[in-house]
Amino acid sequence: MRVLCVSTDFPPPAAGGYELQCHAFVDHLRRHGHEPVVLAGSAPGTGDPSVRRLLPRFRVTPRRIPFAQAARDERRSATVLRQALRWRPDVVCFWRLGELSMSLVERVRRAGVPAVGMVCDPWMVDGPGRDPWCERCLPRFDDAAQWLFVSAALRRQVAATGIAVGDAPLVPWGVDLPRLRLAPERPWRGRLLYVGRLSRLKGVDLAIRALAHVPDATLDIIGTGREEARLRALAAELGARRRVRFHGWCDRERVIAAYGAADVVLVPARWQEPFGGVPLEALARGTPVVSTATGAMKEFLDDERTALVVPPDDPRAIAAAVIRLRGDSELRARLRTAGHAAAERYPAERSHERVRAALEAAARRRKPTSRST
Repeated sequence: MRVLCVSTDFPPPAAGGYELQCHAFVDHLRRHGHEPVVLAGSAPGTGDPSVRRLLPRFRVTPRRIPFAQAARDERRSATVLRQALRWRPDVVCFWRLGELSMSLVERVRRAGVPAVGMVCDPWMVDGPGRDPWCERCLPRFDDAAQWLFVSAALRRQVAATGIAVGDAPLVPWGVDLPRLRLAPERPWRGRLLYVGRLSRLKGVDLAIRALAHVPDATLDIIGTGREEARLRALAAELGARRRVRFHGWCDRERVIAAYGAADVVLVPARWQEPFGGVPLEALARGTPVVSTATGAMKEFLDDERTALVVPPDDPRAIAAAVIRLRGDSELRARLRTAGHAAAERYPAERSHERVRAALEAAARRRKPTSRST
């Protein structure tokens, strides 16, 4: 089966949860004898001929994009997709399209190629606001693909905006359990960890502000984003510059090792998390989590049982939870055991198998005449 995967980003270097899931799924397809090709947003190449980073990408900007530029970008998107479809894929698999042309979904439908979309964040809601062409042509999502949602919380969020997703199937994010083995227990060393995008929505600044109330701790930050300069300035302003270490992008092995070396992983999200891969990975490693448990994270972050849950936008509450963990080894042990058991309910292979089954079913439904271009 030939599968054309379409995504805004694809590792390396992009390494958000959505992109990592897409990358892991592409590997899964290859292991099962299928032939995937990735069509992604424009970015420096990596030498992998199966990853084509050619699509124009859009970001939120205060300036209105001139009509001529919007038209050029739209024509470029259409041309790149048309060239990719000449490869004659059996099925298209949409991933995150949040900074790409929304018309890609409709163009695939008109080409007669069946499609499946794995929806792991609210790009259906905010993507049209980035795409300048949407001011002239609103996208249609309802019957263009078989949509799979990573959580019921995300499906409700998208449906609340009027997008007809109905009872679209749920395929929760999965954890690579064989790689994320339970780490050895360690004595408390005051090592806090944040992993993810450096974004205000993720609440990284709250982790730094909490550190100011835990003077005998350090904070390691793994991730990239446009907020890094502001976060460095905040750490200096709070007198915590030497205790906050920015590591930038790290490969999976370093991230996995960081989970195991940390005493606690902080997940202080402000937004409604569509799922929450980072806390689930931390639980798999047996590392306690302090989190706001927004959105779908409530499905596996249970206060006092699998994690310590704190109110949003409250760095003092984060600090208090860390100090409590520091002084209570029995609490740490209890969270370690229950958290690891919770993570084991979300194996990545099961998630990949469900997406692959949807693609195979869609490919079988394809009409023979639709292969012509």
